[in-house]
Amino acid sequence: MRTIKIINVLVLIFNSFSIFYYVSPAPSPIIKFPGDKSPKTDVELAAQYLNQFYGCPKEKCHLMVLKDALKKMQSFFGLPETGEFDQNTIETMKKPRCGNPDVANYNFFPRKPKWDKNHLTYRILGYTTDLDSETVDDAFARAFKVWSDVTPLEFNRIHDGEADIMINFGRWEHGDGYPFDGKDGLLAHAFAPGSGVGGDSHFDDDELWTLGEGQVVKVKYGNADGEFCNFPFLFNDKEYNSCTDSGRSDGFLWCSTTYDFDKDGKYGFCPHELLFTLTGNAEGKPCKFPFKFQGNTYNSCTTEGRTDGYRWCATTEDYDKDKMYGFCPETALSTVGGNAEGSPCVFPFTFLGNKYDSCTSSGRSDGKLWCASSSNYDDDRKWGFCPDQGYSLFLVAAHEFGHALGLEHSQDPGALMAPIYTYIKNFRLSQDDITGIQELYGQGSKEKPGPGPIPTMGPVTPDLCSKDVVLDGMSQIRGETFFFKDRFIWRTPNIRNKPSGPLLIATFWPELPDKIDAVYEEPQEEKTVFFAGNEYWVYSSSTLERGYPKKLTSLGLPPDVDRVDAAFNWSKNKKTYFFAGDKFWRYNEVKKKKK
Repeated sequence: MRTIKIINVLVLIFNSFSIFYYVSPAPSPIIKFPGDKSPKTDVELAAQYLNQFYGCPKEKCHLMVLKDALKKMQSFFGLPETGEFDQNTIETMKKPRCGNPDVANYNFFPRKPKWDKNHLTYRILGYTTDLDSETVDDAFARAFKVWSDVTPLEFNRIHDGEADIMINFGRWEHGDGYPFDGKDGLLAHAFAPGSGVGGDSHFDDDELWTLGEGQVVKVKYGNADGEFCNFPFLFNDKEYNSCTDSGRSDGFLWCSTTYDFDKDGKYGFCPHELLFTLTGNAEGKPCKFPFKFQGNTYNSCTTEGRTDGYRWCATTEDYDKDKMYGFCPETALSTVGGNAEGSPCVFPFTFLGNKYDSCTSSGRSDGKLWCASSSNYDDDRKWGFCPDQGYSLFLVAAHEFGHALGLEHSQDPGALMAPIYTYIKNFRLSQDDITGIQELYGQGSKEKPGPGPIPTMGPVTPDLCSKDVVLDGMSQIRGETFFFKDRFIWRTPNIRNKPSGPLLIATFWPELPDKIDAVYEEPQEEKTVFFAGNEYWVYSSSTLERGYPKKLTSLGLPPDVDRVDAAFNWSKNKKTYFFAGDKFWRYNEVKKKKK
């Protein structure tokens, strides 16, 4: 390895290709799945979006009226105000978000209301079957604590009667005149402080509710009862990313609660209706199949007799006689959306004559993974989307409770009250949120102001154009130049134009820490490499490569190098250069060796 003193600043040379997420084309033919939402044209999407969130009149949201509303929306999100349906604008409209509008003249917040008391109550009316009740209770309690930590507000849960903030899950039209829209899209909404529905917060139960990093599965029985699955886990030298029936002859799904089952032997059974049911009146007893209901025989969980779409079963052979029932728990293979009503995937299944042993995107133009809920889709046409990372109930609830306290949407992309959902692993309430809530309710006892200016308590979104700003990194990635500062990015396809943003880094690369040290694009394999501390991350588009992050020493760098200050790939010799202090190293991307 050669070490050379840095004398001159090197000119970074960038390579070009598109920034937008790459989605591999789905196998043809593309079909219309029963129960699936019909795709909208860009104009239809924009008209609906601008009507719902920017007050564009429903019957008049076209031509010049639409153009003005579109500019307002682009301004809100820091996009170039073109009034045109460019790709960045359409992609922003497609992102999952809160159902509350972004402008002030709407029913949710008519006159900037606030509660006239500091002691508030909340009541949880219903639960999602995606999470056990204790996890839901904890997520809501932590979400309220976000706000009580910086204000004099106190929140107490009640189990009966009318609370200030009533919390529930629902699907589509759920009784308040503001329907949800199925999987993705609108995640939740809340009403401003006041009587009646004031403060009430509703969550779309067609979403997969998690803690932001995939299904949260609490096991039953085994030797780890009550613990959570560890994904991935190792069993017989093979990694599993979901519950499995491998090693069992009874078909029950199980998981390890540590990474290495072969070493630790800790396991439990994943939720299944033959193990237990939820709520109802059967005290958790398992389903009994077959069972009779209104004279018909059922061999699996059903939604018959219900208008809310929840799957249930009888816990005796004859519901008509015994009236004993419970709700079926979501299994590790439960579907989301589609028309399978939450039924689990069945593998293998047949689709257009071909057999599939895992989730597939075949037949779809959007690249989303799905499965059949029977062994033959061609005959039964029952399907649903496969579980993904889901949405953090804690983060979405903290946002909605902000609305329930009187906060509107924020234009600061780093704020919790920004309308678009972004998963943040190490969440901290931003200064913008703190300032907003304290303008309504004042500071908490922990933050009583002393003499002088009020100190900054939360992270602040930097101004890229400030003369004092020092960038953490800069790179051309898939045809656009990206600027990195703290947990934010700005981007532009033309370096002569003002970059759009800021956006959260987590919008594109959710596993990265809040602050990076360096970034470059590896052109041979079209991958983006990030550095933070003594580790580095490699992404293909927005997907983290398996096995990352890795230590810098795996690149051949000395053990005493605790961070990389800068990195770039030089197109002239196709070598990558790493800089740390007053030294640099040259790396051969083809041979994966340093010099």
